[in-house]
Amino acid sequence: MKIVLLDRATLGYDTPLSVLDKFGEVIIYDHSTPEEALARVHDAEVIIINKLKVTRQLMEKAAKLKLVCVFATGYDNIDVAAAREMSIAVCNVPGYSTDSVVLFTISTTLALYSHLFEYNSFVKSGEYSSSGAPNRLVPVYHDLSGKTWGIVGYGNIGKAVARVAEAMGARVIVYKRNPCNGAECVDIDKLCMESDIISLHCPLNEESKHLINKSRIDLMKPGVVIVNEARGAVTDEEAIATAIEENKIAAFGCDVYSTEPFDKSHPFNRIKDSKNVILTPHAAWGSYESRERCINIIAQNIVAFISGKIQNRVDK
Repeated sequence: MKIVLLDRATLGYDTPLSVLDKFGEVIIYDHSTPEEALARVHDAEVIIINKLKVTRQLMEKAAKLKLVCVFATGYDNIDVAAAREMSIAVCNVPGYSTDSVVLFTISTTLALYSHLFEYNSFVKSGEYSSSGAPNRLVPVYHDLSGKTWGIVGYGNIGKAVARVAEAMGARVIVYKRNPCNGAECVDIDKLCMESDIISLHCPLNEESKHLINKSRIDLMKPGVVIVNEARGAVTDEEAIATAIEENKIAAFGCDVYSTEPFDKSHPFNRIKDSKNVILTPHAAWGSYESRERCINIIAQNIVAFISGKIQNRVDK
């Protein structure tokens, strides 16, 4: 069996890949442009990708292709409909990065909510030493206990964030497509109106695209903190940037973007240096432990496929 990994650099060079060697020949490319990928998959039976788009054209070029494995939970970069038509299996890896994304969500939210970086900068700049005052309490920050944390998307990550928020005394409200027992589920407009913190953990689809837009930002409290750990296009990024510029939201944290990396024309370039903005480079999923889990599950997916079993198939 020939396995081709097309964008190893996006996985981190310390991700252990030797678990794949037992399947046969493994060809690894650090980067692949769309054009390079077309040439590199011509005799691959399995391809592994993270961010690279797997188009109908790419699969048509891979005459021996049987299985596409995405090094991720989301698979919106794969033309699953075309794969289904061509009898090519597609497997994702659900749940592997929950702990890592929760860590980034909580870290980003608390840093913004407590103005941690602003207080840190005040000391590091020397202003604290020269102020003559033993402490500083500006900008004002508030207890999380008693506040409302709105969670958009209530899968493994959303539920884990909810547990942390509740442990810190926050009321948690949830927006999900199909309301469930065991959570205070509300519609998206009510969540926007009542939340002091909103964190996003939903998949990107036609319903969730630009879910957080200008009209919903207008519903929010002026002190709201928004953290996006879902997909960039779940928010209207222009509307978010404008809201920060006009002080309609208090703070914004984001690890995901509609274009990655975003270029100079992206609206977040206008706000990236703002004290109340934290932007990270789509890193929340990628703790070492998460990446190790992911490649091990990919290996299990390949074993299941070879054995004729259905595991983590998204084409079914």
